Amino acid sequence: MTRCPNPVQYRPHHTWLGCLGINFGQRSGAIFLALLGLLGGCAVATGGTATAPNTASSNDAAIATPFESIALAPSPAEALVNASRLMQAKARRLVAPADPVAVDLYTLDERCENYRREPILVPRPQSMETTVDLILAEQAIPELTLSGYRTRFDPETKIVTIDLRVARTSRRVLQSLSVCEQKALLGSLRETLVNQPDWKIESVTFTNRGTPLVL
Repeated sequence: MTRCPNPVQYRPHHTWLGCLGINFGQRSGAIFLALLGLLGGCAVATGGTATAPNTASSNDAAIATPFESIALAPSPAEALVNASRLMQAKARRLVAPADPVAVDLYTLDERCENYRREPILVPRPQSMETTVDLILAEQAIPELTLSGYRTRFDPETKIVTIDLRVARTSRRVLQSLSVCEQKALLGSLRETLVNQPDWKIESVTFTNRGTPLVL
């Protein structure tokens, strides 16, 4: 029977291990102590405490990245406004006016080469103004906002003057229009007005708040 050692007395390692119910031979005990030494060395190498990898910063960065890209992306508000205005303008074509008159609407194609002709019905009173309004509503130029317009027809010279008014909050001005944008906005107006035989219009000029528009 193995006796437990007195706390103040020294005994070989196999004696106090036997008190714990663990009985090793001399060789096995040496192997066990070697393993304890290796484990102790690992604890010292890591500072004695096990630390989990700091994943908070990496997770925060992964989460923040999508929000940063969204913040840098352009706001969709302008696109929604333009899409809503375009839908409303196209919906007006489906409403048959009380006293209709047929006109040909000319709009630029996607290749910026030719104008497409589309017959539509507009109210006979102020038919010219209604047609101009439809073209301006359907020609959405990015970052160009018009606050209004005015048309004036001189029956003697047979010239129509369209005064375009750019909004104060517009990010672009009319002088910044590209060639295709000029053809889409101004060219569609000119082609539509000149090609209406009943209106007898020979020329169309444009002004910007009363000042002749030079592009």
